[in-house]
Amino acid sequence: MDRSKLRSISIVILGALLIGSGAWLIRDGRAWRWMNQRAVAVFGQTDDSPSLPHDSPSGAPMMTMRGEVTIDARRQQLLGMRTATVERRSVSRIVRAAGIIRPDERRLVDVNVRIDGWIRDLHVDYTGRFVRQGEPLLTLYSPDLVATEREYLLALKARQDVAQSPVADALDYADRLVASARRRLELWDVEASEIDRVRDRGEADGVVEFRSPASGFVVEKQAVRGMHVQAGQSLFRIADLSVVWVDASVYESDLPSVRVGQRANATLDAYPGQPMSGRVIYIAPTLDEATRTAQVRFELPNTQGQVKPGMYATITLDLPTRNALTVPPDAVLDSGTQQFVFATRGDGHYEPRAVKTGARSREWVQILEGVSESEQVASSAVFLIDSESQLRAALQGFEAASPSPSSPPQAGSTQIQIEFRTMPDPPQAGRNTFEVTLKDSQGKTIESASVTVTLYMPAMPSMNMPAVRGQSTLLSVGGGLYRGVGEIMTPGRWEVTVAAMQSGQTLGSRQLAVVAH
Repeated sequence: MDRSKLRSISIVILGALLIGSGAWLIRDGRAWRWMNQRAVAVFGQTDDSPSLPHDSPSGAPMMTMRGEVTIDARRQQLLGMRTATVERRSVSRIVRAAGIIRPDERRLVDVNVRIDGWIRDLHVDYTGRFVRQGEPLLTLYSPDLVATEREYLLALKARQDVAQSPVADALDYADRLVASARRRLELWDVEASEIDRVRDRGEADGVVEFRSPASGFVVEKQAVRGMHVQAGQSLFRIADLSVVWVDASVYESDLPSVRVGQRANATLDAYPGQPMSGRVIYIAPTLDEATRTAQVRFELPNTQGQVKPGMYATITLDLPTRNALTVPPDAVLDSGTQQFVFATRGDGHYEPRAVKTGARSREWVQILEGVSESEQVASSAVFLIDSESQLRAALQGFEAASPSPSSPPQAGSTQIQIEFRTMPDPPQAGRNTFEVTLKDSQGKTIESASVTVTLYMPAMPSMNMPAVRGQSTLLSVGGGLYRGVGEIMTPGRWEVTVAAMQSGQTLGSRQLAVVAH
């Protein structure tokens, strides 16, 4: 195998190891918790340290600080950075929901009888058949019906016999008997034509024909020829499908935009490209806790009968158009607790700006507050700008908490020379020896000073890594030389601050950077 192939294989293996270790550091929070614990154990931690995450007095996590960023034109070109204008436009929003076709419950009819008996003839003998109002469904034989028909015939004969009676009340009494027997038959849903047929024939057969009370499809059928039927027993259920319902699940965030009576369009998978118009007739008063949706019911005309219960439908609601400030979706960063954009101030200066967002689409995000019309915001490479912004804010906070090398010395102090070195040089991840040499302005060594070395690595949000800060105290070994041992938790660039004090007064400090391997 030649040397070039060996080099290629080595690069691939090294890259895989780096990616794996990076993923372990990102996913395993215990690694960074261990590093922070080690930092406290070795260096100690002060209350004003910005390196480790703190909580607010209320117990809620503190917000990530961000600072202004300046990026030169060359870096902007390398990063492919672009800006967009905050513009006011007419925006419209569409609410979409998936639903299922159901029969209109107001158009369901249950067919039952009010008398016991046996089914003799069954005219509608299968489920799904279409029937028209008045069409015969079945004939029923009932012994109770036979007895009542006979009573009716006897009442008719009695009235005929007393027609010539001299007793004035006799004819009136006979009329009441006839009306009572006929009324009993009517209450059993025996039609007037059937009662007249019994009267004309003069014989009771106890057979009655029941007809469909409405037009529609038979969706349920329990009736079977020869079956014994009890009063109130359901035999058929007929559904009028000229109007159907669509029960759709609308997300919680879309519910404020839905109103009863609102027009909507339904598109069926069976008829793509053929939207049907309907309206909202019902909004459920409760929410499904699992799906965070509420049932919204739409009424849909179905005069052609092409819409069938059980079909899937997609409902769309076009909301009213309104004017709003908008930016591209890529311009808005959402940290979970707040949303913000980076507004440009010209010459590569970017300022983080907290905003409040509203409606969203694939092309724009509505901005309710935080920016003004015609302002420019970053619309690409925003995550890189955010990382730089957090780094700048962390460094500013660290520099504010650390003594400034340019600040004038306290009373009684003198300007000094500070030399810092590590063993090994460059330092490595793990334990290292730090050495500091102190000399005054005349080049003479300084003895009996208190020397501290502070290491600081800013947070890297893109890798989910917190900031790390630690401190080590060096002891004098004579000749103005101070030595101590410190631990560097991870390879990378570390900010180093060396501070020297004597008799409670600051002699001086120095800031520099080292890169650990």
